[in-house]
Amino acid sequence: MKDVRLVIGNKNYSSWSLCPWLLLKMFDIEFEEIQIALYQDNTAEKLGPYSPSLKVPVLLHKDITVWDSLAVCEYVSEQLLGGSGWPGSKKRKASARAISAEMHSEFPQLKEEWPMNCKASCRLSPSDKLMNEIARIDAIWSTIRRRYGENGNYLFGRFSIADCMFAPVAISFEAHGAELSAEAHTYMQTVLDNPFVQKWKTLGRREKEPLTVAYASSA
Repeated sequence: MKDVRLVIGNKNYSSWSLCPWLLLKMFDIEFEEIQIALYQDNTAEKLGPYSPSLKVPVLLHKDITVWDSLAVCEYVSEQLLGGSGWPGSKKRKASARAISAEMHSEFPQLKEEWPMNCKASCRLSPSDKLMNEIARIDAIWSTIRRRYGENGNYLFGRFSIADCMFAPVAISFEAHGAELSAEAHTYMQTVLDNPFVQKWKTLGRREKEPLTVAYASSA
């Protein structure tokens, strides 16, 4: 058994599972992946031994259990990466944490109308509320890239937890044809071109479980 185990849901639509999975992959941390299909009759029974919340993702590190996607990413950065999951400077780290927390806790219309679905490919007209949320995400991506992106193609130049938190959004925006500014679109394409994001999408498309909204069983 590996020291690090990550419990995730369906790759096709468990958006929060993608966040720590991508972080571990990008920083080349060896881990055991435990995948549990959501919304099945036995899902709670299977999650019970791993997840106090009965949600995914969950990180198991030796005798420590951490659940919730952002908490898992924070733990990985602190305990396994020496803090390098975040940008180096205090100012950049503060901004990265703020936008990551905003993505985690806000944007209810996006999560309701355009949940991540790796198999989806259809243009859907967003509601006015969703259009406002898309505009806010566009502003985050564009502003952060202009302010901090001089040393690479990710939000803060080099890859960080902030990119993990927005990776599911990039997949959703592509699938549903979100209209973005040139800067935001370029960043979205950077995320989509990431080889691990591509691998996740490929594996998600191969899954055969019924499609449904994943946010209720992941966090």
